[in-house]
Amino acid sequence: MRKLSFDQFGVMSVGYQQYSLEYTLDSIAESGLKYVDFWGGAPHYCAFDTPPEKRQEKVLAIRKMLDDRGLKMSVFTAEQICLYPINVASDNEYVRKNSIRIVKEYIEDTKAFGAKYFFPQMGYCMFDGDRDSAYGRSVEALKEIAAYAEKLGVKMVMEQLQMYESNLCYDRQTLKYLIDEVDSPCLTACVDCVAAASAGESIEDYYDTFGRIDHVHLADGNPAGHMVPGDGSNPLEHYLETLIGHGFDGSITLEINNQIYFDDPDTATKRAAEWLRKCPLIESTPADAAHR
Repeated sequence: MRKLSFDQFGVMSVGYQQYSLEYTLDSIAESGLKYVDFWGGAPHYCAFDTPPEKRQEKVLAIRKMLDDRGLKMSVFTAEQICLYPINVASDNEYVRKNSIRIVKEYIEDTKAFGAKYFFPQMGYCMFDGDRDSAYGRSVEALKEIAAYAEKLGVKMVMEQLQMYESNLCYDRQTLKYLIDEVDSPCLTACVDCVAAASAGESIEDYYDTFGRIDHVHLADGNPAGHMVPGDGSNPLEHYLETLIGHGFDGSITLEINNQIYFDDPDTATKRAAEWLRKCPLIESTPADAAHR
């Protein structure tokens, strides 16, 4: 039986947001995982904690920190949802234009980081706002962003969210609508397993809708929660079996993003890596076996 490889997995650094970047990368490297899905937020790195004239210097320093620890960046996931004043679908023209400018700079950073993907977001609409108009603004912005990514040779993957994160993209149909409307070869689908479970959807549903999936966010939940594998009740092995059945050979992010782990993300990451090692559907590599 074919298996997924341990080396396909990385962890998102969002769980370390109350720790230094040095601690974060040391912890991930010590877990044996080789990929970092780099969360672009304060205090690690974002548009709001780094002066424009220091941006290139900071990006190159982060890339060196990764190289020094034998890590690679699978995805640059810059914060763009609610917590930060970035909303490409905003009805405030200043916010929308400034958001697009920041995202374009993040795409430049993605290339400099050597990341496989940039992770754009579609923005959101006020719950008492005009959602049809917001969809129009989102598509227009994403087309501009995708054109810039194409120019720089940067690939992008976009996921469905949960309603509290974006009321413009909360299931496979709304994600397909946005990707189809943007119609760019550099923008393809990622599936978030927690958001899918929360919407009553399966990974197979996403294959039926998109034909292929280029990136996956894997975490446990009840069904929500973005928890360490094994801490929730979601059918993680079934998700992995579906991916194997479709010959999935892309990257998978362990998105451990729950406040119950924020005081000790090191233990959470190591527990997640150990779950992968024990999973009968995942093949350890010689390098990982040596790490153990």
